[in-house]
Amino acid sequence: MQLSPQQKQWSKIIIVSTSLFFMIRYFLWRSTSTFNLTDPINSLFSIGLFLIELAFIISPFWQTILTLNIKSRKSQADKMSEAVKEGIYQPTVDILIPSYNEPLEVVKRTIVGCQTIEYNHKKIYLLDDGDREEMKNLCAELNCHYITRENRLHAKAGNLNHALTQTNGELIVVFDADFVPTSNFLTRSIGFFQDIKIGLLQTYQSFYSHDPIARNLGLEDKIPTEVEIFSRYYQPIRDSINTALCYGSSFLVRRKYLEKIGGFVTKTLSEDYHTGIRLSSEKYQVIYLKESLSAGLSAENIFGHIKQRKRWARGTIQTLFIKENPLKLKGLKWQQKLAHLEGILQWFMSPLRLILLLLPFAYNCLDVIPIKTNFQETLSFFFPFYFIQLLTFSWFNFKTRSALFADIYNVVTAVPITEEIIQTLINPFSSIFNVTPKGIKNDNYYFNWRLASPLIFLLMVNFITFANFLIRFLDHQINYIDDSLNINLIIFWNVYNLVILVLSIMVMLDIPKLDSYQWLKIRKKINIITSHQTYETVTDKICEFGIEINSNFSSYIPDRGRIEFIEDELSLNFEVVNQNKLESKFKVRFINVSLLQYRQLIKIIFCQPNRWTFQQTQGELISLWLLFYTLFAIPFRFIKNMMPNKITNSY
Repeated sequence: MQLSPQQKQWSKIIIVSTSLFFMIRYFLWRSTSTFNLTDPINSLFSIGLFLIELAFIISPFWQTILTLNIKSRKSQADKMSEAVKEGIYQPTVDILIPSYNEPLEVVKRTIVGCQTIEYNHKKIYLLDDGDREEMKNLCAELNCHYITRENRLHAKAGNLNHALTQTNGELIVVFDADFVPTSNFLTRSIGFFQDIKIGLLQTYQSFYSHDPIARNLGLEDKIPTEVEIFSRYYQPIRDSINTALCYGSSFLVRRKYLEKIGGFVTKTLSEDYHTGIRLSSEKYQVIYLKESLSAGLSAENIFGHIKQRKRWARGTIQTLFIKENPLKLKGLKWQQKLAHLEGILQWFMSPLRLILLLLPFAYNCLDVIPIKTNFQETLSFFFPFYFIQLLTFSWFNFKTRSALFADIYNVVTAVPITEEIIQTLINPFSSIFNVTPKGIKNDNYYFNWRLASPLIFLLMVNFITFANFLIRFLDHQINYIDDSLNINLIIFWNVYNLVILVLSIMVMLDIPKLDSYQWLKIRKKINIITSHQTYETVTDKICEFGIEINSNFSSYIPDRGRIEFIEDELSLNFEVVNQNKLESKFKVRFINVSLLQYRQLIKIIFCQPNRWTFQQTQGELISLWLLFYTLFAIPFRFIKNMMPNKITNSY
């Protein structure tokens, strides 16, 4: 979209109109000219494929129309924040950090980050459902309030509801234990609550670690974290029709309204989602601010990633079985109910994607012809429609995801999500809330055979199908350019399935993660001061325990010294843990770090306003190149531009 890289109203009207034209044109053709009704089995597959295509296009059709009305609340935040800065609007705020089994360094980072928030009338509470002595001691050290309870009933929702009885702030802020806010979080957000109609404000969620799919493919710097598409694209669309969702962290809620609906909903695994629905049904507005004011950890391995998605799927589908069902709940408008229905049905795309993975097999083994077309019609209707879809996909979603990478993410989760859907429909409440593991490390490669096995089976089916196509072609049983059978499309789809499945299986190999903390690419001017010399350079990566530097020094750095952050008035002692003169690279560990210095580090690394920028995905052509590069660059795809040596926390 070279003419309008950023969405403007004029370009949205043109592109939305063009997209809708080709969409309607395509489905008129599909519904009137392509059905194969020669016998029952062909009729079944032909109509079934059409319905699957229709299901995959209804959601984009709905979202494409709503794109025209997307609203930005940035100017509203600018205006509302003035009263906060001037001291006119200063409500009391309780910041709640629910925790269960997260490592101490993860929780410490979050508490200290919350303490950097520039607002006087706030109290910070750690809600420790693990009842851990080390967390109690940590809170005493950091001067943070500590709350625990005798039982763990209703998991996170129960933990939050218990905290409501122990606190009294007018507004409640919730951060997951791994989410670190920027210092202006409250300045930019609480001003909205001057409007008494506002019940809940959800803010944008960024992530300071890459998701395991991007990491395992070696494409961390090329693909935005998967869930950012929700914050950057889906949430603004939903906000335009007053159906913004609360998704568990980095949100604010008015205590009075929350207490009126009975607190956080406890009946499902998605207490956040259903609490927002309850507030909306009572006419309290749930709104969304597309402004990155916090960042958290992505799932740390592929098992955690899929476990998290399964919990989200079950929690959303449980909606159908509780009184907070938005399809039946009084007080919601029809547009809101339709938006919630679309959100529920999104999860059912996984079993449909599995069917598409088996379509070439059905054609090859059952002699099914699901589409009756010819080369001219394919060229006239099929290719223009899918070309437009491919061309506009990442433009519509603000460059958070390309269509090709989106399909890999969908295929990776298709089987476990399908299993979870079936189990939820049979027994909606058979699963308990499980926390996604955070702050973990892994010294070795680990291939998850359990998750990979279904994909390997699907790969074998598609490979056998392709081999059979090849044998039949060489034996002159079929003609590659065969208008009546449309074999060219089927073979193309078969090859595409093979590529996507191979890449999805590669994702199941978790690469080593030697540190439980995150190395972030941050460029900071520093002085390295030793007993003999001072070196001025720039950091390449920073974590709260050390830094990594790429610099062409004429000599080795002594083992110990002092680092000064020139722009931040911070000085730290260090020791070198790895130095490679040939690569002009070395890594140091901070030593004897005081609590005050640690607070300064956290503020530098995580809490600066505008700290988190929107990473953009690559275009479809570059994405295609990256996919094939990843596919064939074995074994080099896992080589990281980071030294292998881990460092140890010394404070």
